[in-house]
Amino acid sequence: MKIDHALSASRVDSSGLSTEAEPLVDAQPILARRLAFWLPITVATLAGTILGVVATQGVSSPMRIPLLVLLSVNLFYLALTGTPAVIGFVLHLAQRKLRAAAQPTGLARTAILMPIHNENPGAVFAAIEVMGRAVSEAGLARTDIFVLSDTQDAAIAAEEEASFALVQQRIPPGPVLRYRRRVLNSGRKAGNLAEFCERWSGQYDYMIVLDADSLMGAPAIATLIGLMDANPQVGIIQTVPYAIGRETLFARLQQFATRLYTPLLVEGLTYWQQGDGNYWGHNAIIRIEPFRAHCVLPVLPGREPWGGEILCHDVVEAGLMRGAGWDCWVLPGVMESYEATPVNLVDFASRERRWCQGNLQHSGVLRLPGFRPVGRFHLAYGITHYVAGPAAVALLLGLSLDAVLGGGVGEALLRGRAGWGLVALGAVLLYLGKLTSLLAALADPAEARRYGGRLALLGSAVLEQLAAFVMSPLLIVAYTRYVGELVCGQAVRWDPQPRDDRGVGWREAWLRTRLCVGLGLGWAALLPAMPASLQLWALPLLLGLLATWPLGVLSSRVSLGRLARRCGLLLTPEEVAPAPIVRALQRALINTAPATIRCTPAGLTSDMPQCETT
Repeated sequence: MKIDHALSASRVDSSGLSTEAEPLVDAQPILARRLAFWLPITVATLAGTILGVVATQGVSSPMRIPLLVLLSVNLFYLALTGTPAVIGFVLHLAQRKLRAAAQPTGLARTAILMPIHNENPGAVFAAIEVMGRAVSEAGLARTDIFVLSDTQDAAIAAEEEASFALVQQRIPPGPVLRYRRRVLNSGRKAGNLAEFCERWSGQYDYMIVLDADSLMGAPAIATLIGLMDANPQVGIIQTVPYAIGRETLFARLQQFATRLYTPLLVEGLTYWQQGDGNYWGHNAIIRIEPFRAHCVLPVLPGREPWGGEILCHDVVEAGLMRGAGWDCWVLPGVMESYEATPVNLVDFASRERRWCQGNLQHSGVLRLPGFRPVGRFHLAYGITHYVAGPAAVALLLGLSLDAVLGGGVGEALLRGRAGWGLVALGAVLLYLGKLTSLLAALADPAEARRYGGRLALLGSAVLEQLAAFVMSPLLIVAYTRYVGELVCGQAVRWDPQPRDDRGVGWREAWLRTRLCVGLGLGWAALLPAMPASLQLWALPLLLGLLATWPLGVLSSRVSLGRLARRCGLLLTPEEVAPAPIVRALQRALINTAPATIRCTPAGLTSDMPQCETT
């Protein structure tokens, strides 16, 4: 049974023109979908709160009520993040999945945009070359490719121009390849895209927005264009980009986790959101006209980090698009849509620092008009994600302090039927989403083989979960620190992201993890004064804090990542059976030679220069 939704698949005749939009479904009321999401979250949070109240009856500690409030906040966040995956699992069992597909009519013009900023030109233009070839070979007429550079380093800019000239010569006839570099990169990536829309939007109907590490195959590009052609009410369609191509142990853990757990999660999100989906800033197609008309970003009052230009622009743009009456969809399932992940714990935490400021800045956007309720939910969820770190730290420190002072709240929460019920509920909320994804893959022999087989898949899942358990304390503490820095007025800089397999040395790792280690040592000093039951529960988290320093170093090692692969662990379908576009990129990266040809505006097919600086 096909899941109901608003997207349509178009039938295509021999001329290549769409003949009729064919809806894919029955219309389940949107209220039922919303209830399927919010009801279990509400029930789980209330049940946990009641169990906490019952378990701590008779405890006279003045910290009892504040700790129960913090407990409810943490339970709510766990339920909020885990529920979509469970919904996705139920849909999987019922074989009710959204699988939208369509072919382009050939009438619309599409620009594939890759904004870059001080990136590795070899890697960027290798991806551009293979995507250009794929577009040409697939016969996707009226589809061009733009490299929109915000690079400020003159040497890198020169390499970009030379690489562009080489790739321009290698791509078969079909897509027009253009390169533009801005001298003044105001507005960061959002400003880069806005400048494209201002100058060139009149020549294109849609834009497929990528990141510097994105890769998209021709089938995915064709499907996105076809769905836009068949659904004139849709403003944004977001694909799910899966992480590929990195070799460090940390990167392989992330690649495996996102590939295994994300599909059911997105199925659940799409089920209840429908046309109120989000936009993640890349690997998505956008209808240009409404984007220009309705998605102009506001400048928030005040100074950074809370005011000024909006950093995390994507969720705001999706909210404005939806507020103007256009649908925004997230397509679940697996397409040829890829990206790269940070390769070590240090770079991952640095990226989270930027995202933390960008999401907390949305507290100022929430007050603005023009957003529908679900759009405001997306903004609020991003804020909640980063505030959850301080909430978890506050709960753990509060329980520890209460125990040292003899309050007894923590001990009571782990005692009796109510206490064990609370522990069980917490474990279910924390692990059920991941467990359902693992069970779904294990139950399907063909799917399990794509991860190296059932035994390899199970071993990989255990290894990933152990690593996640150890890394979680670092992220919780990091989020708390980031929020504290923002409250104190410290703004993040817009630096390029490291994308190569970069190892982390012991000194660098110490400087980035010493706060966690220090908190771990401080907590260890309090441990003897805590009841034995609390010591047992605190010990794993304590070990996680103390292990962040060596873990930051060891997980960045390429040798350990390759060892895991040789042992058949942390494999993904993209490694076991790579898509053609992935194989093509691998070959292109191996064959990439230093660029030596300077860019010249040769071979023009329109009145626009193909290489320019503005």
